[in-house]
Amino acid sequence: MRFWFKGPTIHSEDYQRVLTVSLPLVAGMASTTVMEFTDRIFVGNHSITEVAAATPAGIAYFLPLSLFLGTIGYVSVFIAQYRGAQMEARIGSCLWQGLWLSLLGALFMVGCASLAGPLFDLAGHGEAIAAFERIYFRTLCLGAFFPLGSAALAGYFSGMGRTRPVMVVNLLGMVINIPLDYAMINGIGPFPEWGIFGAGLATIGSAAVIFFLFAGLMIFREPHEALGLRRWYILPDLFKKLLRYGLPGGMHLSLDIFAFTFFVFLVGRLGETALAATNIALSINSLAFIPLYAFSSGTSVLVGHHLGAGRVVKAESVTGASLHLALVYVLPLCLLFLCAPGLLIDLFAPRGGVLADFLKVKEASVLCLRFVVFYLLFDTVGFVYSGALSGAGDTRYLMWATLLCAFFLMVLPATIGVLILGYGLTFAWCCPTLYIASLCIAVLLRYLWGPWRSMILISA
Repeated sequence: MRFWFKGPTIHSEDYQRVLTVSLPLVAGMASTTVMEFTDRIFVGNHSITEVAAATPAGIAYFLPLSLFLGTIGYVSVFIAQYRGAQMEARIGSCLWQGLWLSLLGALFMVGCASLAGPLFDLAGHGEAIAAFERIYFRTLCLGAFFPLGSAALAGYFSGMGRTRPVMVVNLLGMVINIPLDYAMINGIGPFPEWGIFGAGLATIGSAAVIFFLFAGLMIFREPHEALGLRRWYILPDLFKKLLRYGLPGGMHLSLDIFAFTFFVFLVGRLGETALAATNIALSINSLAFIPLYAFSSGTSVLVGHHLGAGRVVKAESVTGASLHLALVYVLPLCLLFLCAPGLLIDLFAPRGGVLADFLKVKEASVLCLRFVVFYLLFDTVGFVYSGALSGAGDTRYLMWATLLCAFFLMVLPATIGVLILGYGLTFAWCCPTLYIASLCIAVLLRYLWGPWRSMILISA
């Protein structure tokens, strides 16, 4: 065990490599952020009740989905290590295990759609909000195969170090989604005024376009024989290995989403104003969250590639470079959130609504954004170093650290404070801030002194 850590020497080529791999991922996932952000804006313009329903329903959908997304996306780490070890013939089999898992995940999500009624009855958000929550949740669950299948295909391109197709495909999906979203929500052109149901349909439609674009690139542009892409059958040993390392990674993501799902549902007990303000703040937070997840994914790929090739020092240096670049992205956003929150919050103002009602929501949203600014700095460090640990296969530690921090530092104190002691919105937001800061410290310590440098996933 190391009881000290000397930072690696970072060269300009490390920054260039991180930018080559991560920047297209950031741009691609930023397009997803823009789609979600504009989706919330359009829904908010349509109705405050619908925007209050959109985030709880969206997070409740993403909670089970994230378990599969995190597991399926781990094919990128396997592919990166096989590529680093120059064992390209195994790559196609890795991809197909991810696609088969995507199909199983989609069937599971269809089953989740049937739980919409009891789930949102339990939330206690009031019937007006719950009705919209059920509609949005069911619609997204029924179309879950497309984002899951896309995760496997995007994992292939990311693992190969060719992230530009991921960026281009996701940007095309955004170009299709935004006007489709606006038309289906507001009843423009041939579409009825579907409101939040239209938002769900537009999301599924753009996800389907993204999946078929990825599939087209795989079919017509990739060397099938050299990479073993025709090996479409399930390989039990490889499938088990994907679950062994990928499932804890998926649990790490899913537990994090669960903690925030619980948090949003709990805030809903504080009233519609607190819930709408929290939803707006988390929607604005997504401007940083999803690109940071892209930096984490890029770090995983680069660390996996270098460890597969036996280059531990390079794995450390690209991790340091990734952290620097992530901070360059996040710090201006924090400054914007802190100094000019009204510019973003006003985008969610409903058309023709009562101004006094929205002013209450706006005031509470400013408070929430101050917490976002504070915890984003910890989140940035945590994302990058968790990406490095994930790229090495140290996913079980990430799972347990997330579980313990989420339960004891967020879920339990928030439940006691809000439901038993009657504390309000300020205390509620202290809980996710404490959770994120503590998880960051746990991940940082594991990175500095953990066994990840000697771990390897692949075998001859």
